[in-house]
Amino acid sequence: MAANKPSGVALTTDRRNFVILLVCLLAVLGALFHKSFQPEQVLFNNDTPLGVFVQAATKLPESFTSVWMDLSWLGWENSTAASLSMSFLWLAGPVGFAKFWAAICLFILGLSAGYFFKCLKLSPTAYVLGGLAAALQSSSFSSACWGQYPAPMALAAMFLALGLIQDCSGWRGWLKVVLAGLLVGHGVIEGFDKAALFSLVVAAYVIFEAWVTREQAAYKKLFWGGLRLTLVAGFAAFMAVQAVIGLVGTSIQGVAVAQQDEHGKQEHWDWATQWSLPKVETLSFIVPGLFGYRMDTPDGGNYWGKEGRDAAWDRYFASGKEGPQPRGYLRFVGGGGYVGSLMAAVALWGLLQSFRKKMCPFTAVQKKFIWFWAALGFGGLLLAYGRFAPFYQFFYALPYASTIRNPEKFGMYFEWAVLVIFVYGLHGLSQRMAANPAAPNARGMAAQWPAWWPTSSAFDRKWIYGSVLAFVTALLGWMIYTSAEKNLVNYLQEVGFDSDTGGKIARFSIRQVGWFILFLTLALGSIALVLSGYFSGRRAKLGGMLLGVVLVADLGRADLPWIKFWDYQQKYATNPVLDKLREKPHEYRVVGLPPWIPDAFQINEQAKGAEQYLDQLYRIEWAQHHFLYYNIQSLDVIQMPRPPADYVAYEGALQVRSGETFRLLTRKWELTNTRYILAMTGFVDLFNKQFDPGRERFRVAEQFNIVPKPGVNQVTKLEELTAESATNGIYALIEFTGTLPRAKLYTDWQVSTNDDATLKQLANPAFDPAQTVLVANPAAGTPAAITNQSPGSAEFTSYAPKRITLKARTDAPAVLLLNDRFADGWQVRVDGKRDTLLRCNYLMRGVRLAPGAHTVEFVFERPTKFLKISLAAIALALMLLGVLLLVRPKNTTPPEPTFTAPADRKGGK
Repeated sequence: MAANKPSGVALTTDRRNFVILLVCLLAVLGALFHKSFQPEQVLFNNDTPLGVFVQAATKLPESFTSVWMDLSWLGWENSTAASLSMSFLWLAGPVGFAKFWAAICLFILGLSAGYFFKCLKLSPTAYVLGGLAAALQSSSFSSACWGQYPAPMALAAMFLALGLIQDCSGWRGWLKVVLAGLLVGHGVIEGFDKAALFSLVVAAYVIFEAWVTREQAAYKKLFWGGLRLTLVAGFAAFMAVQAVIGLVGTSIQGVAVAQQDEHGKQEHWDWATQWSLPKVETLSFIVPGLFGYRMDTPDGGNYWGKEGRDAAWDRYFASGKEGPQPRGYLRFVGGGGYVGSLMAAVALWGLLQSFRKKMCPFTAVQKKFIWFWAALGFGGLLLAYGRFAPFYQFFYALPYASTIRNPEKFGMYFEWAVLVIFVYGLHGLSQRMAANPAAPNARGMAAQWPAWWPTSSAFDRKWIYGSVLAFVTALLGWMIYTSAEKNLVNYLQEVGFDSDTGGKIARFSIRQVGWFILFLTLALGSIALVLSGYFSGRRAKLGGMLLGVVLVADLGRADLPWIKFWDYQQKYATNPVLDKLREKPHEYRVVGLPPWIPDAFQINEQAKGAEQYLDQLYRIEWAQHHFLYYNIQSLDVIQMPRPPADYVAYEGALQVRSGETFRLLTRKWELTNTRYILAMTGFVDLFNKQFDPGRERFRVAEQFNIVPKPGVNQVTKLEELTAESATNGIYALIEFTGTLPRAKLYTDWQVSTNDDATLKQLANPAFDPAQTVLVANPAAGTPAAITNQSPGSAEFTSYAPKRITLKARTDAPAVLLLNDRFADGWQVRVDGKRDTLLRCNYLMRGVRLAPGAHTVEFVFERPTKFLKISLAAIALALMLLGVLLLVRPKNTTPPEPTFTAPADRKGGK
């Protein structure tokens, strides 16, 4: 019985520490996201707002197998896979998901990171504070609040996998390796490309862990490491097969920027490296908000750095502003990445300690792991610089590396490494606090310092001197930065901010440096108190609590600007324009006024300003939110980071390049079933005269004005604006009556198997798309002799993004054209029997019909075999987890480790 006591004590301690971490995470995240519990409030996020989950395309459970995004452009497939995120969306619904999922992701990340640190057999203080730091570290926190839930979820899966492979002895060890592989696969399902980058770290860690922990010959170490890596990779592929197949199909195959020849890579360099980390913005890792936060942060918190800015602007400034100023919007996208003053200081202390030969708090194996993470972080930082440094070009030259957008993703390697080294550093500090647990700690803070200093080690004294130097340097830097406020305002005006906004941004940035100095002082002061021995003995828990308070206060303050809540009922309130567009939205598309038109026709500044007012409301609010919420279909593209090759070719063929090609805009709207244009009322005459001379098929369908929403007295944000019908309104929903119907029958068609010839024919003014359709399939045959007989009629009987049913009647052989994008996965059934799907007018769908009445069904289906494989992998993961939890080894749990640091001696190194 006595032999089992240490095991029981260790288990009890583990549970206590787990409960402490659990309670801390719930308390901190609950406080930060407390508004989620208010019925009308949902968390704003940029990439996946509430409308994304309300739209019919993402309706569950249908979207578990495949997703067809029908509301933007002509439609495209989005990759999907069964995941924890989608399961929660299914259970909680769109509103519940928008309220709570970001906080839940961070909660899971914190627990997962804590599990990894526990498996490293680090101190309880390191375990608990490490889990809190993982949840609050700005990169993961900002990603969750920005709608990029996959990043923290993928990182959580990787932490769990790393924890499982720490102890792989016996039969349980092999089960852990298999489960680790399944977790890596689930991380790929959640995080796609980011998770793929994370999985490389896991692969390297598996080999490195075997190399440094096994006392065997080198070839045996490599063998066992390679075997474990093979199992991890194999079961990861088993779990993620559905996601990988979908990701390849939507992000590589048929994507214009995925060309792997040298010319294609060079051509897309700017696209692939647009979100690179400027070297000077490395300071943001330790000074939160130095370059701002998100673009809509109030009181001067707008992001003003260079990350995400079009490379043409960089070349313009580098040339001394010679030549014309580049066109287009400056892509100020904002970013997270703050690692915390305490985290950075403790991580640096731990890294420096790892190089000590004597009196080091780390074992030889722990030192090697610290160096592993340090190398990872340094390499990730160099790659994150992207186009701003020479390192990323070597990675870019690798096969398919050019399909990975945003080098700043590698910055997460750096943040991950800082987090882990920080936890090792906490472990070292915990040893200091755990020394002499029975010590009475009679000295006060003022008396402890002079008693400790004469006996302190050389390393500790150098650290204190360095801390003072860091504080003085930061203070001088703040003073210099403050004195340069006017120069900063001038620069901000050069890059597009007005003087008032520039002044607010400058003052905000300067204040952030002040906050940094405050928390740097608290961090360095806390470390100094620990080193002095003040928190040894009975005060050890108090020392851990102090470090925790500083950590949470520092990271929590930096995270606050990323939290933004909406009253979603007010946000998505409808108006007369939206009400009109939401009536049978599958029968037409909507578009905003092309942004080049006001400049091309030299519209006066007053009218241009009014048009820009509507354009911002449409593109930022209606197109990105309301159209999704009400399933309104638009030809405009809101987000398409990897444009398909057919999109690039089609848009290029119908692009207006001069006054002689104005007609191509009308032709594009005609071919794409674009019936409504949002613009100022006065543009009706311009459209009729310049874009449709002699036919004049544009007319006003509804006039309106832009007014504040009910209850809004002073407008400060676009979301507070709405449309109000007015007979003399300055804005209009302009109807283009010449557009093709969404579904149309043709008795006259031409077979055109040459895509270049087809695009030229579509752009040819002599071609009449209302009379003839171009078909790429030779199997369509030739039409019968042309007569004056009506081709017949086609009307919708039901519509869903992946299943469209029409009733068609024709008295002659005909081709039914559906003006939606042709893509793999689409099938057509005529009267219940599968038929040949035709590719019409280069990229539309169609089918040939015999005379008579028919029921035509267009169905989007992807094979479910890959989904079934992933579901089988999920079942296996749950089974293995159950075995590991229920079947415990007997008398194998080691006793709880004690942390006793060697006494420092004067002159030690």
